[in-house]
Amino acid sequence: MFMQTHHIIKPPESRVLKSGRVRLSPGEEIGEHVTDKREEIIIILKGTATLEKGNETIQLNPGQTHFIKENVTHNVRNMSDQDLEYLYVVSLF
Repeated sequence: MFMQTHHIIKPPESRVLKSGRVRLSPGEEIGEHVTDKREEIIIILKGTATLEKGNETIQLNPGQTHFIKENVTHNVRNMSDQDLEYLYVVSLF
């Protein structure tokens, strides 16, 4: 299975939020990126996420959330042997 992303909400439906659901198979990653002047929340639904944020590496399990401040480079990886599913919510301002 390959990475799947499904948008929940994005412009023009919302002026200030973008949100989606992501599924990563074992070994996949979303790719390093920065949300510029936006803030982001990640909510783990299934599996274990390895969040690389700045110089930190954080393991997140189902039910856990994590806040990413603006202008922080980050990546979400699935380094486990099970699918990873999570939600993201990003502010657009």
